[in-house]
Amino acid sequence: MMKTLLDNAVISIQIGVEDHTSDDPRRVLSAVRNISAGVLLLFKERLRQLSPAGSDEVLIKQNIRPSRDTSDNISFVGSGAKTVDVQQIKERFKDLNIKTDWARVDAIVKVRNAIEHYASSETESRVKELIADTFVVVRAFVSEELDLEADVLLGEDTWNIMLKVSGVYEAQRAECLAELEKLPWWSPGMARTASFLRCTHCESELIKPQYIKESLSGDERIICMECGDGMGLDQIIPYALDECFSADHYWSVSRGGKPALEECGECGTDTYITEDNICVLCGNPHQYTECVRCSQDLSGEEQGLDGFCSYCHHLATKDD
Repeated sequence: MMKTLLDNAVISIQIGVEDHTSDDPRRVLSAVRNISAGVLLLFKERLRQLSPAGSDEVLIKQNIRPSRDTSDNISFVGSGAKTVDVQQIKERFKDLNIKTDWARVDAIVKVRNAIEHYASSETESRVKELIADTFVVVRAFVSEELDLEADVLLGEDTWNIMLKVSGVYEAQRAECLAELEKLPWWSPGMARTASFLRCTHCESELIKPQYIKESLSGDERIICMECGDGMGLDQIIPYALDECFSADHYWSVSRGGKPALEECGECGTDTYITEDNICVLCGNPHQYTECVRCSQDLSGEEQGLDGFCSYCHHLATKDD
């Protein structure tokens, strides 16, 4: 068992890279499945290594049960054949202080899910993105957590292909981001959202503006460098906005703070960035940010209440 997980991880990544180099378009899905599976197997191998002896590799098992020996010592052992899923791996890594680049890992899983649900001929860019993210994750994790050399573990041929694909992709990505940064964004939050923009057709992040104007209107033409499709900025920014601010939104709201995103009082979409007081679609701020009576934060839905929150407006109209 000691070498099985690690061997399977290596084989999965090697086959996935081999699938990617094939001219057969049917092997695209196989490339994604194998590469993403290989990364998760590497993670499970680390958990297996840290599992106490005699625990039936407890840290990689979904189900854990207590056990008591003849001296009344309590321990926990693995139960059943099911192993941990991505969320459980995250939780156990956090508890055990095991480090990895979860932003890239989440991107890997996202690419796999997207391609499996929306398989089509234009998924080449998504595989390139997956390999680029995998390269960074594997290089760091194998070295820092498994104390091995990634190029030796995966083999020179596989590693050189990953290095080449990753290098080309990252160069293209940097070029696209540099062009997007030239746009005269309305606010810091909107500029931050730029790195989350994706093509509506092939889901590639290799997109850039067709033209750079002096002022932003929201309907700028964005071109995908992978599939050649064009789209308006207003078509892709709402989804990117949600991706960009989802963590901030959850963190703030769960602690009783302001939501990171709200409904815009002008256009009615959930694209108003609270910290910037601006809607990224129409460019309009909220006229009122606090209730003139009680200083309560005002939402987009309350913009038409002449500066009052819903409660104070109710009281004011009731008095009338």
